[in-house]
Amino acid sequence: MEWMGQGLVLMIAGMGIVYAFLYVLIFVSDWSSRFVSRFEAILPDDKPKKMTRAAMPETPKAGTVQPTVATSGEAVTAPVPGTVLRLTASERQSVAKGDEILVMDVMKMETPITAPCAGTVSLKVAVMDKVATGDTVAFVS
Repeated sequence: MEWMGQGLVLMIAGMGIVYAFLYVLIFVSDWSSRFVSRFEAILPDDKPKKMTRAAMPETPKAGTVQPTVATSGEAVTAPVPGTVLRLTASERQSVAKGDEILVMDVMKMETPITAPCAGTVSLKVAVMDKVATGDTVAFVS
């Protein structure tokens, strides 16, 4: 029985040390938060703006379909920024006005891109290419 009493005393003493450590930790974090808040007037609240690179000349991306027909005709542009989800028209396919050429993923919604006129499709993008607003995705001639 004597060894159980010693173990109990050691356990209570160990818990006391843990509680003392936690108290000191809370005290220090509380004190430091008061100290740091004094400098809020000195430090700016907003983060620095993201640096952008200067516009670089357009280079073909890996996996981009290069048009095999002339790039004359009516350009089909992306109305909003997004990712090309699937190509519904193939290269050199004849389409009518309003036919779907490709589908873009815009904010997790599928947005169909249609032909502005009748003609032959010349694709400028591939599946999973990212496009910005106004980028040419195809030509219809």
